Amino acid sequence: MLPTTEKVFQLTPLSPRRVQRVYTPQSIQFDRREQLPLRAGGCWQIQSGTVRSLTWNPSGDLVPLGFWGAGSLVGYPAMPNHLYEIHCLTPVEAKFMEVGEMAHPDRSIWLDQARQAEALLRISHCRHVETKLLQFICWLAEDFGRSTPEGRLLLLKLTHQEIAESIGATRVTVTRFLKRLEAQGKIFWSGQEKRIQQETFERIRSG
Repeated sequence: MLPTTEKVFQLTPLSPRRVQRVYTPQSIQFDRREQLPLRAGGCWQIQSGTVRSLTWNPSGDLVPLGFWGAGSLVGYPAMPNHLYEIHCLTPVEAKFMEVGEMAHPDRSIWLDQARQAEALLRISHCRHVETKLLQFICWLAEDFGRSTPEGRLLLLKLTHQEIAESIGATRVTVTRFLKRLEAQGKIFWSGQEKRIQQETFERIRSG
């Protein structure tokens, strides 16, 4: 079912201690799977950890809008009349900033949002799930990874369900194609380490 518009800019339930601190200059700590509360007139600066911004299509399917790490500004209402949430993918520390505290907030935030939304839209239009999946994890590894002698290491740990939601597939399908990509020698995927073979990573990113 499509979430109701009542969720737009609705605060995530917080403890009284957090409610008192949430719009002060201090940084706030959030747990994995918590939502960052939204408020018009400002945004969150991510101090540490990773979040994803998302909305829903008319069919009620989750649509990712971006993935954001330390230093990113997220939450400024580029689409104030649309459903919009920010979910923590890891433990997160963030600071709420009023628009007046930021230099050229509209331009910097909207450009970042447009860049990520364009990349995710391009990935979502790949015909084959295997290609879509490989494009997505290579794209993530570019911003949330580092190079090693063995290939590109993906530092952001997503569940198979979170990956599936990001590319419009099912969890079972994602699991099956991750195993196939690993059997082909294109990736190494375990609970402790997720790595893309260097030749594969370079080919995908140059394409």
